[in-house]
Amino acid sequence: MKKNKIKVLIFDVFGTVVDWRSSIVNGLKELLPIDMKDDELESFAIEWRKGYTEFISDFNKGLNDWMNVDDIHLKKLTEILESKNILNLLDKNQISEINLLWHKLNPWKDTVEGLKLLKTNYSIGTLSNGNFSLLLNMSKHSNLMWDFIFSGDIFLAYKPNKFVYKHACKLLDLNPNEVALVAAHENDLIAASKVGLKTAYVDRPLEYSNNISNKDIKKFDINAKNFIDLYEKLQLSTN
Repeated sequence: MKKNKIKVLIFDVFGTVVDWRSSIVNGLKELLPIDMKDDELESFAIEWRKGYTEFISDFNKGLNDWMNVDDIHLKKLTEILESKNILNLLDKNQISEINLLWHKLNPWKDTVEGLKLLKTNYSIGTLSNGNFSLLLNMSKHSNLMWDFIFSGDIFLAYKPNKFVYKHACKLLDLNPNEVALVAAHENDLIAASKVGLKTAYVDRPLEYSNNISNKDIKKFDINAKNFIDLYEKLQLSTN
């Protein structure tokens, strides 16, 4: 990689910074009023997350009206609870408490240390579809020391809409090639690269399953195993 002029790192959050799957599974185990097997809890978490991705895809096609991520999660949660005959066992406050599990996602093992290292050389912040309060609460819960938070409800748009990446650079008062998106998802990185951002892929093989599968990853500006590896590779690229 050539010497770069990267000044700011912006991070995808769900799956890249935090382990949403294990966090949700453990939270459901604690808060659901019935006992469920581990594979059932896994399926619940994956289905819940799928509701978010499907809504975002439809919204970006003009098929849905705006909703923030908390409301998207609540809508899908209610559907799942009803389909499993659990909804009538919970009151409104209990359902809200389950939905707030997304505000308490735990970081990957390298996250906190890696962000601390990266923060010594760059301004760091989120570029997430999550709503601001969700990201703020998660930051406090997981000790994520962001310099700033960019959220979906700031833009009233969702990645991979190119407006989100462009407007983030505008708010930072930087050219796109001075900003790098850090993400574990190829579609996010590809969309960012199309508007001129630098791209840093971080491998999170356990995001969707406990079984590690080898992925054929496209070549981005930087490919890293984790945030500490990313820090080391950025160090090399600027020396």
